[in-house]
Amino acid sequence: MSISNRFFSTGGYLAVVIAVAVGAAGYVRSAAIILSLATMAIAWARNAQGRIERYLPLLLAIALFIVAISLPHGR
Repeated sequence: MSISNRFFSTGGYLAVVIAVAVGAAGYVRSAAIILSLATMAIAWARNAQGRIERYLPLLLAIALFIVAISLPHGR
């Protein structure tokens, strides 16, 4: 695992923890955006060989980002 992959993997998992804390505090939209970016980082860091194993998590993270942007302002 190279340094860049280790950075993306560790940073992604740290961002997931931050997203859960932000979501628990009530900022769901921000948490969803952080979670989608963390998912992209973790998927990018994985060295999957197949197309589905590599691109499906990235596509799901992009879809989550789009949904998070389109969420209405709550409260």
